[in-house]
Amino acid sequence: MESTSKITTHERAQWSSDWQFILTCIGYAVGLGNLWRFPSLAYEHGGGAFLIPYLICSFIVGLPLLHLEMSLGQFSQSGTAVVYGRIRPLFHGIGWSMSAMSLIVSVYYNVILAWVLIYLWTIITGRSGEWASCRNDYNTIYCQSTVEDSLCIEEFAQKSQNVLAFYFNKSCHSANDTLTKNLKTETFNKLSAVSPAEEFFENYVLEKTLKLDQFGGINLKVALALAIAWTLTGLVLVKGVKMMGKISYFTATIPYVIIVILFIRGITLDGASIGLDYYIFHPDFSVILDPVTWRAAATQVCYSLSVGFGGILSLSSYNPRTHNCYRDAFIITMADGFMSIFGGTAVFSVLGFMSKQLNAKIQTVVQSGTGLAFIAYPEAMSRMPLPWLWSFLFFLMLFILGISSQFGLAEVMITAIYDQFPAVRPYRGWLAVGVCGSLFLVGLIMCTRSGIFFFNIFNDYSASFSLLLMVILEIILIIYIYGLPNFLDDLRSMFGYPRTWLGKVFGPTGYYIQGIWCFLAPLQITILFIVVLFTQISHNLTYGKDKRLYEYPNWAIGLGWLISIIPILLLPIMAVYNLLKFRQKRKNWKELFKLQPKWPSYEKRNVMEKPFCHILSKLGPTTSSRVEPINGDNKRINNSKIKEIKEGIQNKIYSVHF
Repeated sequence: MESTSKITTHERAQWSSDWQFILTCIGYAVGLGNLWRFPSLAYEHGGGAFLIPYLICSFIVGLPLLHLEMSLGQFSQSGTAVVYGRIRPLFHGIGWSMSAMSLIVSVYYNVILAWVLIYLWTIITGRSGEWASCRNDYNTIYCQSTVEDSLCIEEFAQKSQNVLAFYFNKSCHSANDTLTKNLKTETFNKLSAVSPAEEFFENYVLEKTLKLDQFGGINLKVALALAIAWTLTGLVLVKGVKMMGKISYFTATIPYVIIVILFIRGITLDGASIGLDYYIFHPDFSVILDPVTWRAAATQVCYSLSVGFGGILSLSSYNPRTHNCYRDAFIITMADGFMSIFGGTAVFSVLGFMSKQLNAKIQTVVQSGTGLAFIAYPEAMSRMPLPWLWSFLFFLMLFILGISSQFGLAEVMITAIYDQFPAVRPYRGWLAVGVCGSLFLVGLIMCTRSGIFFFNIFNDYSASFSLLLMVILEIILIIYIYGLPNFLDDLRSMFGYPRTWLGKVFGPTGYYIQGIWCFLAPLQITILFIVVLFTQISHNLTYGKDKRLYEYPNWAIGLGWLISIIPILLLPIMAVYNLLKFRQKRKNWKELFKLQPKWPSYEKRNVMEKPFCHILSKLGPTTSSRVEPINGDNKRINNSKIKEIKEGIQNKIYSVHF
């Protein structure tokens, strides 16, 4: 154990520049969901019309909540583990719950990056054509591809056989081969055909078994790729925010360059207009009146901006207190929205091309999540000229988006331990190695041949209603228990008082922010929490579709609920922990409901808890007040003077007008 003097020399690091912080936050907030969840949501909810509720929710829910967490971290100069406990020890568990959710999400998030690395390696080694072919060793009799049919027709034409042909069971057959044609029809009636891209993902990358309980051993490809992903994550986190800031110049900007390139390529494809018609040009504005559309938009905004995970709060805690984080919240919100909307345009133009290539309705090619990233999009790119180039750019973009988000997710727990246990501060590097190594070991369950089934459990249950509950409790604690007037006064100590009417309305402490924090945000998030909770209760966990649909056993659903509830259990656990700690220190249990001395504005807030006081320095928004209790022998101040001093203090501290 290091001595106290030595520990205190290891102060919290700070960002080297404003832009390093902004870019790191953009890299953290803008992730895989912007590309593989937003487009499908837009498609399901009126196409381009969905952009209206999405943008409105971004600025009336997402931006204010983002500003709340950024301001909280910056003012307190501490991460999730301690900030809420310093406001009210009873709510100490909020921060640890957020840290636990980030930890759980980071486990399966890096598994996605492991899959991406396998695709990148396949492209680099010149085997990108495998996911367009049914002739590989791992392909089954059910593999079906129009590309293979075209190749068979060309093969028969070269043999001067002027007949149609088709592909089946790794060989070409004449259309006159009635026996084989009937066998093919009978085979696909029993079990539906699959694309070569789907078999590449499931049979080669995942080596998937048929059921969850058929573990099948470790998939060495995925395990090795996962080790590489965690090694890269650990190398950055060992150096902390300094390294994260430097690498953000690359990780936060390159995805935007790539998406512009893919956008230009996408809109020039034959059939791109089919996808764009559904996404932009023929919006269904009637959905704007549908509450389900607004629920989908608000949910996407909360998850997309990573509100409630604690990452933004932790990253903001390394800012100087005078930093303009309100401006940063605007920039991050706009960058996130741009990637969602612009990225969706690029995705749908390619899906339109795919629709025309297959001569199928676009509804049949639109997918979300892993289906879009690892099946639909790769298959579409395999049909373009220079398929390896577009595939490489796409998966490189996915990897950069994912790894930059992963930095923030893992940093939440590191910062939490770093702040909660100051003795480990000299060993931050080893702490990062320990966290990353432990998460790698947990992630090995998803490297088994039934790993995709465990992945879906984590993906569906890890941050659902529990995340929204943490956001609700955060708002209640800051705005209603600690008090909006107190929090606004803390913010004004960082940003100063607004000097113009625009600042008074839309500034960091303006009426716009106040109204949303007090009324709209808690109402909206509470409604979302109720809807998501009941949806989760009625949710039937499955994998696949049609005749390949697999329903999870009850014990797997129970495991999912356990993953959901673990972060929530930390709330009472930390409350009891603090109660026992206070009793050990012979503190009154009522201290659990009081502001703690380590809160930066504790002395100023404590004035109101000590009504009889003698002011030694003038109260102001940028200084802490020094107070001295008045003893009974002080005859210079009569009761009327004491009342006057108290009223003056109240006017100074609680000067908030809606």
